[in-house]
Amino acid sequence: MKSGLILLLVYLMLCLPVTMAAEENDLWLLLSSYEDIGITVNDLAFFLVTHGYNAKPVESYVMITFTDGKEVYLTPNGASPRLADLWMTPPTAERGPMQVISSDAIKINITYKKTDNADFIKTINRYQMFPLTPLGMCYDGSQQLHESYKSFGYITIFMYDPSGFDSQGHLWVAVEDKDHAGAWLAVDSYYGVMNEDPYYYTAPYSFADFKYLDSINPKWKTA
Repeated sequence: MKSGLILLLVYLMLCLPVTMAAEENDLWLLLSSYEDIGITVNDLAFFLVTHGYNAKPVESYVMITFTDGKEVYLTPNGASPRLADLWMTPPTAERGPMQVISSDAIKINITYKKTDNADFIKTINRYQMFPLTPLGMCYDGSQQLHESYKSFGYITIFMYDPSGFDSQGHLWVAVEDKDHAGAWLAVDSYYGVMNEDPYYYTAPYSFADFKYLDSINPKWKTA
């Protein structure tokens, strides 16, 4: 009898957390299965109630109470993936915005020192046959330059002017001179090495990773 009670207690200890976790996982799966850019707090609460959850709107968020009494909180997330973000504690306005890009990841209006190392300029020019891509395809060409120079052990940055080339935007790379830290050589995927044109050494935006271009260019939608 005593051993049976112990087994029952062990069973309950193992099963209760799993049940609670299953509820949380099922909720996350449901949220991940839908998207609605215009969903409101009231809409979200109604949607969750129709799917069997004990949900109610509270100010700017929805509170869900699980069967074990635990409470979780959801906020509609607009255009982001899933219907909502999940919170362990009630979200408040005092939290403020959360920075997701480090302050030095994208540099604004920086002028880079141009290298005058003739051997370095000659070496960089030899690595590619220009034009690398057709005129107007600087996004693709700059990525290819970045990957190529990176494979040879060079540090590169992307430089971007959204008003360049008749307002279509222009992207190019700068390669750091290994023998002169802080000195750079600009390279255009169509025109090649740009060691004479000062335009290529100042850019409204510069960054080390191509993914940051999405944080600079607006993404427009139409109704």
